[in-house]
Amino acid sequence: MDRTAAEQALHTAESASSKVLAQGRWHPKALLALGVLEAAILLTGGLASVGMLLMPGGLAPLFVFIIYSATRPVVGRRQRARYAILGASVGLVIAIAVPLGQVSFAGNPAWWVPAALFSGIPFALAAWLETGGRR
Repeated sequence: MDRTAAEQALHTAESASSKVLAQGRWHPKALLALGVLEAAILLTGGLASVGMLLMPGGLAPLFVFIIYSATRPVVGRRQRARYAILGASVGLVIAIAVPLGQVSFAGNPAWWVPAALFSGIPFALAAWLETGGRR
């Protein structure tokens, strides 16, 4: 390989690297936005007592996240395992909070505010782990 071919290969690699890094910068922000959306849906749905629509509505941000992360051809190291744990924990919080809250704590902020916060924590944790992995 001569010098010009090596410089061209290096330039191509740097260009690809900058594109990949630029596309990944929004990912932690999107995780935080999904966490806030999850908490807002759970809080407003629980306080407004929307009934059976709360469970699928509360799971919508989680499904969007799972579908997006499953369709990526390349993911970071340990990301698939991390996101599986994230999805399971959010699903567990919603599976416990929504039915129990609708039966025993309908419209009670003492139940729905902590439930909303707990549903957003896994997304915030994943966003924090994403930003920590790039340092």
